[in-house]
Amino acid sequence: MEKTVQERLESKSRDSQLFEMFVNQFEFSPKTAEAIIDTVKETYELHRFDPDRETDYGQVNRQVIAISAKHGPRLRELPMVTVTLTLDNGQEDQEVRRSHGSKALRQSRISRVAEEAIDQGGVLTQEDLSDLFEVDVRTIRRDIQSLTKEGIRIQTRGAYHDIGPTLSHKVWIVSLYLQYKTYSEISRTTKHSTNSIKRYLKDFGRVVVCSKKGLSVAETAHVAGISERLANEYLELFHDYNSPKYADRLEDILTRSNPSSPMVQEKKGAMKS
Repeated sequence: MEKTVQERLESKSRDSQLFEMFVNQFEFSPKTAEAIIDTVKETYELHRFDPDRETDYGQVNRQVIAISAKHGPRLRELPMVTVTLTLDNGQEDQEVRRSHGSKALRQSRISRVAEEAIDQGGVLTQEDLSDLFEVDVRTIRRDIQSLTKEGIRIQTRGAYHDIGPTLSHKVWIVSLYLQYKTYSEISRTTKHSTNSIKRYLKDFGRVVVCSKKGLSVAETAHVAGISERLANEYLELFHDYNSPKYADRLEDILTRSNPSSPMVQEKKGAMKS
């Protein structure tokens, strides 16, 4: 079965699971359940994950080595997957360039595309990154070393197989906010734009809300429009920070995560895991 066909069927299956949950557990009418699912998709921009859509501006499709590929065989003999990578994220990238410079922007993009590949079942090589950003491999290596010193591990093929999967930089950014860091402090530390920081916080809030409503990790990831890997990491982060010490920040994040949605209506301050 072609990958796009399989993804389409999985998406429809998740829609069906949500529909049954809304009708049977929450006792919504079928018409209301369908309306909620459609509204969630529109609000959370789930069209971005439609396997039939064309590549957006700033994105490229690329064949890369599959995560499952073993070491040993020559690269051309390894299984490959097609991934969609965001080379240019528009205004957010320009904010990083203005605030931190071109080198920081390239490093931010390296971190982004490396994680995008992992989330889609692929893994980039340093040569892939060199080609994507039109710099030599030595520059990529220096960028990776610089990011590693800052606590950001770039999961290229060699690193992934040597140390295994690592936490997303998005989890690190959300954790800094939970520690009562300001947007400007987080931006200086992580070299990310304020808009991207706010987006990660919103995604984290959506994951927490969905989990508190009893959705599975797969359903939560689908509703939030993120990978299951990131949804799991966000849930672990919530577990670590779900205490009175961080209650104000958690409440702030949940309030900002689309408070008008019927899925986020809860009593203020109810922070059950």
